[in-house]
Amino acid sequence: MQFGQLPDDWPVQRDTLRYLATHLLSQARFRLDGLFDLVPTPGGFGTPMVGPDRERVRLVGGSLLIERVSGADIQHVTATTQVETVAGNTLEQLGAAVGFSPDPDFWVGDDTPPTRDTSEPITLHSVATEILGDWYLLGQRAMDDAVASIPDAEASVGRLWPEHFDYGIDLAAKPGVRCNLGASAGDGFHAEPYMYLGPWDAARPGAADYWNAPFGAVLSFGELDSSSDPLRATNEFFMRGLAALRSG
Repeated sequence: MQFGQLPDDWPVQRDTLRYLATHLLSQARFRLDGLFDLVPTPGGFGTPMVGPDRERVRLVGGSLLIERVSGADIQHVTATTQVETVAGNTLEQLGAAVGFSPDPDFWVGDDTPPTRDTSEPITLHSVATEILGDWYLLGQRAMDDAVASIPDAEASVGRLWPEHFDYGIDLAAKPGVRCNLGASAGDGFHAEPYMYLGPWDAARPGAADYWNAPFGAVLSFGELDSSSDPLRATNEFFMRGLAALRSG
């Protein structure tokens, strides 16, 4: 898997995607079931199917897809997909296409991205969405492999959190020793996307060179993009940290 080249203005694109994740997608879900976590999808990310019409709203490249499946059984069902172009549209217009007016006070945590002018046209590179979707899906696959490799991992369900804009889980490396595994879009600590392993306590057993971040360990987008087998490299990264925690 090769991800393609990150746009030169990646932090700007990332922040725009995080803004849309919070104030468009999460709000679209919240109005139907009171939850706001999202899921990775091919070419992007979006909501799960929720509500009486099994609505799913997702970003794919430069498009917003609004999908609904209405009906009581497979023989009496109507399935529709509405497509809206993101770039040049406004948050107000995209929200109206889904069926709601964005709430400027919507909150997903202390680091909720601030609401912008909802009448301002959105600037977005479709490749940024595609790269991030592939990134999250890679992380999801590697986290699934990690959970499957550990007896009684007591793992949480993987979710994409709009606040910090990462897909992650937590699990028990061994009884009493938990850690977070995640795929981040990047942030103030590290501008480009990265995979991370973060122990819940201060112990950092094993090789010191593995623990290269204040909160644990990270593996960068650049390192994985140049790898001939990014999934294998991500698996090795997670398993190395988990093995250290299990033996510590």
